[in-house]
Amino acid sequence: MRLDVRLTHRFLDQLWCQAIVVFLFEDISLQKEYLLRINKALAGSLTPLIDTHFITGRKGDFILIAPQERIKAEKLLFVGLGPVSGYSVRILPSVARKLFSSLDRLHVDEFCIMVPRFDGDKKQYEGFVRSMIQGTMSYYEKREREAASFILKVLVSIDEDICSNMRTLQESLRSYLDPRMEYTIVIDESRGLHDEKV
Repeated sequence: MRLDVRLTHRFLDQLWCQAIVVFLFEDISLQKEYLLRINKALAGSLTPLIDTHFITGRKGDFILIAPQERIKAEKLLFVGLGPVSGYSVRILPSVARKLFSSLDRLHVDEFCIMVPRFDGDKKQYEGFVRSMIQGTMSYYEKREREAASFILKVLVSIDEDICSNMRTLQESLRSYLDPRMEYTIVIDESRGLHDEKV
């Protein structure tokens, strides 16, 4: 298996891939602006789902939505992490297993992880990304052991105001990944035009 990771500041409407995974916390203060921005990119189609509390960020929620060509991705998956007060990277392995099992059943091998907003420091963001990449490897190495030519493409979208310099994150991932594994980690330096493919 080969893993291709691309770190980017691009947002929902500038991401070209099969599926986009949006992680949400249950806390209104953290998710309100984030969800409003996502909703705007989707031309307001999330409004009824937000108003009826269908999308909440509750821990364990997995909600698959067809974006109906409002964005470049074919599928949009909302994953709830629960209240931020109860968050720990220890919950991520079980979330990752469920997530990657779902993506596998959907025959998705090119997806984007949108990193949620934390109240904490940059270490939390780095830990989140590292845990998700670790979960990706763990799941797909077992799943695709026989398929040496299998290529998994993972985009990681993180707000620029949270992590303006991706180099530290890139180095952290490189120091973590097994040197025997075939992988690339690229930083997308472009600010992104609406129709420019990542």
